[in-house]
Amino acid sequence: MESLKQFLTAGRDLWDRWTLSQRTLVVMASLLSVLTIVGVGVWSTRPEMVMLASRLPPDQANDAIAQLEAAGISYQLSYSGSTILVPRTEMNRARLAVRELLGDQGASGELQDSIWADPNLQHVRIQRQREQRLAKSISRFTSVREAVVHISAPQPSPFVRNQTPVTASVIVDLAPGAMFSAQDASAIVALVSHGVEGLRPEGVTLMDTNGRLLSSGGDRHGDISGQLEYVGMLESHLASKAEVLLSQMLGPGRAMVRVTAAVDFTQSERQETTYDPSTKVKISETVKSETHTGTSSGPAGGPAGSSSNNTPSASGFGGSGSKIEENTTSYANTEIRDTIKEAPGRIKRLTVAAIVDLAGPGDGAAASITTADVESLIKQAVGFDAQRSDEINVVAATLAGAADFVAPPQPVWQQYESLLRNASLGLAALLMFALGLLLLRRLRPVVVHAADAEPAAESIRKLAELSIRARQNPELVAKVLENWLDDETPAADARPGTTTAGRAAA
Repeated sequence: MESLKQFLTAGRDLWDRWTLSQRTLVVMASLLSVLTIVGVGVWSTRPEMVMLASRLPPDQANDAIAQLEAAGISYQLSYSGSTILVPRTEMNRARLAVRELLGDQGASGELQDSIWADPNLQHVRIQRQREQRLAKSISRFTSVREAVVHISAPQPSPFVRNQTPVTASVIVDLAPGAMFSAQDASAIVALVSHGVEGLRPEGVTLMDTNGRLLSSGGDRHGDISGQLEYVGMLESHLASKAEVLLSQMLGPGRAMVRVTAAVDFTQSERQETTYDPSTKVKISETVKSETHTGTSSGPAGGPAGSSSNNTPSASGFGGSGSKIEENTTSYANTEIRDTIKEAPGRIKRLTVAAIVDLAGPGDGAAASITTADVESLIKQAVGFDAQRSDEINVVAATLAGAADFVAPPQPVWQQYESLLRNASLGLAALLMFALGLLLLRRLRPVVVHAADAEPAAESIRKLAELSIRARQNPELVAKVLENWLDDETPAADARPGTTTAGRAAA
């Protein structure tokens, strides 16, 4: 205790010897040291946060947070709310809690390489990483909410006959109300086929979560649903063209056109070779010419096989000669080779049925139009082709249309319903304004005026004047105060019962 008292005494003496600036510096340094110690302690006790999932939509992130709260696991959200962080010690429990919501994304850490990992499963980890990257890329489409990619890549074989082609299947969860066209399906198929080595577009199958086949074999119209969708779009497009044209002439709702199209979805390729007999092209020419002349009748001489060693002619004349000419020329006609590829979707035949109302509304404009005119217009609108054996049938009849709706008579008070509603809203607003004014008046502060405010101000003024005069003439003020004290001393010594007149008489 004595040592503690001595320490406190020494500290108090040191504090008294310090100036104000030294005391301020010591206090600030002490506070900074305490804050540093506390901050380091709090930071060291905080758990290390690792990422559980990222790029989550709001609804999925909300469900994952609810699961973590139910399991009693602490979490943190990024500033955008799409990334969830959990303590490293709770990572395994968090994965189990959200495994049904996040799927493979919550277990992405299992794909990381480790010194304890089996080297024989390295290709499996690489394939799973590739599948997840492709799924994330497909999820960036505006019409796709989530995607799952499965790649079937067999082990490479040195034998060509044992090699199996690579295939892939993609399942997409389409966003509600999103339009997914054939171009989107082709883009996804191209993305997957170009992202996997050895995968061809024919080996990619695309479907949605409802089990509808969106693309198969790389052909846009390779499945029946795609063919029916294309035919329906084609028929509706041709019928709408004809109806719009007739509505401008007959009036709206006075014509109905239906088109039935027979479409060939067969994809074929053929080669054609055409020859032109009127033109010829020289392709080769061979010219051979041989001439022998001689005048000697003596014995043959010279090297073997030469003309001087030949036997003389039987005529016995001294001169001999021979001439041989050979000319061979080859010609070919002009040849044109064409490779023709016919894409699927060719129209084989059209059948058009139309009902028109030629009985005009009384102005006589539609009375001069015949069914032949209407038939000619429809043929031009839909692209009628007689060589395809297209058929058209136009019937002039009165269209029933929708029955005219006669509104029931409304009561008189309903005519002023909007006026009454607006007036009631105005009265309610005025009432709320009046109540607000009354409330503000009740909450207005009350100002209390002191009764002796003026005397207090007068006393302050007199004291100010007295202080000024005391500084100007202190001797005079001292005499005045001395006289006042002499006057007050007998009054203080007087008895309480003595009156003012008695004190004056004394």
